[in-house]
Amino acid sequence: MTNIEMNLATATDTHTPEAPVADAPHQKGKKKNKAKRRTAKALAWFALVFTALLVLAEPWLLIPVAALIVAVSLWD
Repeated sequence: MTNIEMNLATATDTHTPEAPVADAPHQKGKKKNKAKRRTAKALAWFALVFTALLVLAEPWLLIPVAALIVAVSLWD
């Protein structure tokens, strides 16, 4: 049986997936992920404010900040 024949056989299958279980294991880490996201967001805002204060104090610090922003935007 070729790959195309297998795909045609599975495409016509009428099997329906089962309903999700109430306490699925992927739900356990949701609070932890939310806390990590909140911590990352707070850290990002702190870095932005701190950098802004440094640039206000010493305007030449804008050069490495701009270079870092360009490097991150070009990162693939």
